[in-house]
Amino acid sequence: MKIKLVHAYFLISLGDYSNERIGFTVELEAEETIESVVSQLRQQAIAAIGPKSEELYDRNRRLRVENRELQERNSKFRSEWDATAEFLRAQGIKPEAPSMPQFQNLLNAAKPESQAVTAEFVEEGDPDNIPFEAGNTPDGF
Repeated sequence: MKIKLVHAYFLISLGDYSNERIGFTVELEAEETIESVVSQLRQQAIAAIGPKSEELYDRNRRLRVENRELQERNSKFRSEWDATAEFLRAQGIKPEAPSMPQFQNLLNAAKPESQAVTAEFVEEGDPDNIPFEAGNTPDGF
């Protein structure tokens, strides 16, 4: 018996009880063995799926720890800043010494619109009885 086509399907664990199934169909060359082809396809499937969720969770945990450490350092620097500012104010060296500004959960600044939008209010009533007047629409018609 001569095998010409190999259908290989792999169920790859992504961790946290998640799996992904990926499959290939390839034609065997004369010098290839089924074992070598399946091994190559397995490696291609793993590469196609990407990192396992455990790796992503580990990275997430490391980043959370790093974030916590940075927040602690920021808190320490804030205390030092405020103590220095209070000292300068109390000694009269710099009475306007500011406290350290709070920079938590900032949003990007809103960009101004190119044209101001104006709102016109219509008294409540029957919409069919609102008179149409030229020039009262936002586009000027």
